[in-house]
Amino acid sequence: MADDTLNTDLLFRMIAHWAGTRPGSYYGSTYGAPTEELLQKPLSSPIADAYLAKMREDIPVLAALPVGTINMHAANDGFERKNIYIEINGSMASLADLGEVKRGSY
Repeated sequence: MADDTLNTDLLFRMIAHWAGTRPGSYYGSTYGAPTEELLQKPLSSPIADAYLAKMREDIPVLAALPVGTINMHAANDGFERKNIYIEINGSMASLADLGEVKRGSY
């Protein structure tokens, strides 16, 4: 898929909004990232599938993308830390850095 047909910047901004929203913040909606559920889990736990499924459920445009367009990767950083990265069509951003993504013009 060509980059001109897939606006990865816009998708990262959508994911940044989702990641910055706690579930239940919008009245009557479960929209939001369950980030607290990532804490206090074994580093070997398979959390990416559930996290991506919730993301695709809350952001329907992501569910419409072809399989393999959005992926999650994790890398151990020392003994007790794991960095999680979201990849969209070859572009990567750390889950911790998504807070720095700013909303811009569409």
